[in-house]
Amino acid sequence: MELRKYLGKGIWGLADKALPVVYGLGFVLLVIRVLPEEEFGNFVLVQEIFLIITGLATALALQPLLKFASEQDNSATTAVGSVLPLYCGFLILTSLVIVTVREMVAQVLNAPALSALLLYLPGMLAASLIRNLTLVLLQARFRIKEVFWVDALHFLGAPFLVWVWSRMHRFDSALDLILINILSLSASSLVGLIVTRFTMRWSLRATAGEYRKIWDYGKFSAGGVTTYLMYSKADTFLLSAFAGPVPVAVYNAAKVFTRVFEMLTQVVQMFVLPATSRLSSRRDADSLQALVEKSITFSTIGMLPVLLLFLLAPGLLIGILYGGRYAGAIPILRIFAGLALGVPLYSVGSNVLLGLGEARANFHLGLQMLFISLACYIVLIPPLGGEGAALAYVAATVLIAISTAFTVHRYVPLSLRRLIRRERDIRMFIMTYFRKQDPTGM
Repeated sequence: MELRKYLGKGIWGLADKALPVVYGLGFVLLVIRVLPEEEFGNFVLVQEIFLIITGLATALALQPLLKFASEQDNSATTAVGSVLPLYCGFLILTSLVIVTVREMVAQVLNAPALSALLLYLPGMLAASLIRNLTLVLLQARFRIKEVFWVDALHFLGAPFLVWVWSRMHRFDSALDLILINILSLSASSLVGLIVTRFTMRWSLRATAGEYRKIWDYGKFSAGGVTTYLMYSKADTFLLSAFAGPVPVAVYNAAKVFTRVFEMLTQVVQMFVLPATSRLSSRRDADSLQALVEKSITFSTIGMLPVLLLFLLAPGLLIGILYGGRYAGAIPILRIFAGLALGVPLYSVGSNVLLGLGEARANFHLGLQMLFISLACYIVLIPPLGGEGAALAYVAATVLIAISTAFTVHRYVPLSLRRLIRRERDIRMFIMTYFRKQDPTGM
C-alpha cells in the first residue's frame, strides 16, 4: 500500500487535525488568559463531561458506521438508518441523567457553580449531533477536504466568536464560553448536513440484521472507549475532587498543549481504521503489515520534535502564551513530554484492532488501561496534585502502548527491526515525491 496514493488526502487530513491545535492556541490567548481561574476550571469540567458523552456515543454508534461504511461502496448511505436511533437515544438518555444528578456531580467535584452550568449540556450535545454523524460519513468516503471545512466552522468559529464577545466586553464567565460553543457546533452541523446531502444519498431504512451488526460491534467498541475516556478524564475529575476547580485550571493550562497528541490520534484514526478494514476484507496481509509498520514509524518520528520542545522549553511556552500566569503549569508540561513515547504506538495499534473487527481485544486493553491509570491517579494525585496527575497519565499511556503492541502482534506480525527499516522507506518516499515535483527533474 503506497503512501503516495493518500498524500493529497493526507495533507487535508493533517490540516483538519491541525484545527484543534489552532483552536487550542486561540483558547490560550482568548480564554485562559482572560477568564478567572475558577471560571476556566468550571468550563473545563463541563467540557470534559461533554467529551465523555460524545465519545461514548461515537464509539457505540458512529465507529461501527465508519467501519462498515468503509468496507462497501454503498453502505455509508444505508447504514445511517440503523445507527441514528442508537446514537440519538444514547445522547437523550445521558442528557436526562446528567441534568437529574447535576447537583450531586457538582458536590462530588467540589465545584458548586457546576450545577447550573450542566443545564446547558443538552444544548451542546444537540448542537454537535449532526456534525459528528456527517463527519463519519465523509470520512468513510475519504472526502477529507469536506471534513476539513465542516470542522473549521467549529474550531475556527468558536475562537472568532470569543474575540467578538470580548470586543463587546461580554466575555467573562464559563457560561459565555458554553453558549459560544453551542453556536459554533450548530454552524458546523449545518454545513455538514448541506455537504453530505449534496454528495451522497441517505437512507433511513434498516433491517434487523443491520441493527444487530451495529450493536454487536458497537457494544465492545463503546466498552473500549469507556475505559479510555475514564483513564483520560479521571485526572481532571479526581484533581477537582481533591483540590477544587482552581488547580484544575492550572493543570489544564498545561494539558491544553497535549492537543498535539490528540491531533496525531485523530489523523491516525482517520486513515488507519478505514484502510485496515478494507485491506483485511481483501485479505491483503502484506499491504496491511506495511500500513501498520509505516504508520507506527512515521507517527513516532513526527512526535520527536514535540518531545524535545516540551522537555527542554516548557517555561518558554508557558511564559509566552500565558503572559506570566500559570507558572505552576511548567513542570506539568515537562512531564507531558513523555506522551510522545506512548501515544503513537497506542493510537495506531488500537485503530488497527478496530479495523480488524477485534473490538473485544480493544475493550480488554481498555480495561487494563483503566485499572493502571486509576491506581496511578489515586496514589499520585493526593500528595503531588497536578504533577502527580501528569505523572500518572504518562505512565499509564506508555504501559498500555506496550501492551497494545503485543496484542496487535497476534494479528499483524511486528518486529523492532522492520519498524526501524520503515524509517528508510519513509525517507525514500519523501525524496522520490519531491523529486517528481521538480519540473527540471533535478
